[in-house]
Amino acid sequence: MQAMRFLFSPLGRIQPQAFVAAVIAVYVAGAASQWLTMPEAVARGGLWLFAALQALLAWLWFALHAKRLRDAGRAIGLAAGVAILYALSIVLLLIVAVAFFTTSGTTMAGANTASALGLILLVSIIATLSGSSSHDLASLIVAILTALAFVPIVLALIVTLWAATRPSAKASPA
Repeated sequence: MQAMRFLFSPLGRIQPQAFVAAVIAVYVAGAASQWLTMPEAVARGGLWLFAALQALLAWLWFALHAKRLRDAGRAIGLAAGVAILYALSIVLLLIVAVAFFTTSGTTMAGANTASALGLILLVSIIATLSGSSSHDLASLIVAILTALAFVPIVLALIVTLWAATRPSAKASPA
């Protein structure tokens, strides 16, 4: 029961060493969870397992960071903001994945190319009308969207490093 409270409760405090060990485990689990987006895994169980695991990992990340920031005498608002941003990025990823793959029951069908082709056609029309090379505009859009996709991950890593390096504040007498 104590381990469950340690992992899931944002209340309390956590020392830097225990925080680093726990947050590394969360990041490794998050990286490993990407295997659940492979076509074979999606064909067997859909994206629900991936979504549930990402929600759990986002909560664990928040709980650990809230405890660490509280231990350092800081407000937990930064951890809440980054966790919400990450959750929103996962929701967007799931929306794109559901739109990209058409699923019927538990079998995975082919990709829905109409949406992607429509976007490419729109970019091409805008590029042609503006007189610029379509490859330049399309490359720029892809580069910007790729960079934006990494913003929540980079912010989470920065907050983790910052939280891990904060010294513990003196505990208030009980």
